[in-house]
Amino acid sequence: MSSHQIHRPSARLWFDHRFRSATASHSLYCFPFAGGSATYYADWVRDFTGPVELVPVQLPGRGARMSEPPATDMLHLADEIAELIAAEPTEPLLFGHSMGAILAFEVSRRLMALGRPVRHLFVSGRPAPTIARPVHRVSDLPRDDFVQMLREYGAADEAVFDHAELLDLLIPTIRADFAMIEKYRCEQGPLLSCPVSAWCGDGDPEVPPTAMRPWADQTSGAFTLSVLPGGHFFLTENRSRILRTVHAAIRAA
Repeated sequence: MSSHQIHRPSARLWFDHRFRSATASHSLYCFPFAGGSATYYADWVRDFTGPVELVPVQLPGRGARMSEPPATDMLHLADEIAELIAAEPTEPLLFGHSMGAILAFEVSRRLMALGRPVRHLFVSGRPAPTIARPVHRVSDLPRDDFVQMLREYGAADEAVFDHAELLDLLIPTIRADFAMIEKYRCEQGPLLSCPVSAWCGDGDPEVPPTAMRPWADQTSGAFTLSVLPGGHFFLTENRSRILRTVHAAIRAA
């Protein structure tokens, strides 16, 4: 056994923010955007009861895992998460926004290979895996330019940008996430078999509907795309609408 395996973080660290349900038959694993934390999905818990438990995924380098170095390779990250989810007793459903959409997709591929296919994949705010993003490298921008880029994305409340010390704490992880996104290239592989539901914002120039539609090419299952009002973080203002669709899809599954 390698030292990497010996020191691999336990499922508790990855799923520390899960909202357990004794009656759950399905688990919705939620993957964050670049620089995001599992706590972003914490407010969703009020919309989940009974047969579906909410499981926000906490990546290294944030929250209680702040002392861990952030991940540097999307595929290796997906390998580790898929192994943990495959060992869970409930049926998996996956949701990811922006960077999280690609991570959810790669985890879905691995779960299918492990004989634990995802029942439904939900993706938002990220062009199809075969489309490289961002268009231009941003992970190594000078600090002021990088912060301005985050402002334009709407990546955090405006108050965060007024606290230099907080920004200094967050920026290394955000840079690492963007570097991981920039490095990612979709490898050829078997199609998913699950339905895929996708969303994008009508005011997000980086993710137009034309870039979301090729998600349909990644599955032999059904595909739906909805365009909602808002920019890159349309997810926040349209949460109720999106979750109604998620619950309808879960009931169908």
